[in-house]
Amino acid sequence: MADNVAMSGLPGSALADGAELLLRRLDQSPLGAIELDRPALDDLPFRDLVRALLRAPGFKLDFNRLEPDAALELVSGQLFGPRAFGRENKLLAREIAALADLVGGLVDARPAIAIRTYFAPGDLVWHVDRVNERRAFRLVWPLGRPAGMRLTSADNIRADIYRAYMRREFSLLGQMDTRVLRTGVPVETLWAHRPMQLAAMVSGRFPFLRDPDREYEVTPGAASVHRVQTPAQSGAWHRSSWANRDAPGLQIVITAAAD
Repeated sequence: MADNVAMSGLPGSALADGAELLLRRLDQSPLGAIELDRPALDDLPFRDLVRALLRAPGFKLDFNRLEPDAALELVSGQLFGPRAFGRENKLLAREIAALADLVGGLVDARPAIAIRTYFAPGDLVWHVDRVNERRAFRLVWPLGRPAGMRLTSADNIRADIYRAYMRREFSLLGQMDTRVLRTGVPVETLWAHRPMQLAAMVSGRFPFLRDPDREYEVTPGAASVHRVQTPAQSGAWHRSSWANRDAPGLQIVITAAAD
């Protein structure tokens, strides 16, 4: 990528660049995020496994202390039977482990890994991820999604209006995420009685946003790394795209945090 700038306008990086260079580029990014180049799904050697997972019922799996190969073998075995996709599980696990090493190197800590294939409507609302440690970063690699994560700068959010909005909506959004995971009911049905809130989710034009056109999209299929809000650092403002609601993709989420 010329001048380390992704097509999306975000600073770009590559897995081979390593954690030290990635951290410098994050420090230079006004959005607190960078784009990490990844092959297209069709070019990945574990594409058949990913597509099979996307046809299965929506789920979320936290790896906890399991290594990526053991975690993927667990979910694949439960969904498709013992020894299914053995080679592809190993290849995807190797890729996740390499990404986890990169993110863990940003804070010198063992990262937490999760995968999910359901769409969380709460992600449609602009937000920052938060943890209590002093330094934290999150990598998101969605496979099979038509649109990428959207980002905007902190000065594009009216903080007072946002706080009021979330005081009213936060618990409802959490309840809606849970209902979608458990039942698969579309968000259009769940919030049919709240047309203004639904319209904001569809358009991305929320009342606390100063300029709805000041947003950047991570290139679909690419990964991104962003700062997480902590007591010592600001987080990156981001949201999902409405275009992903029917195609949530396989989302690989890796978070590293340390004091």
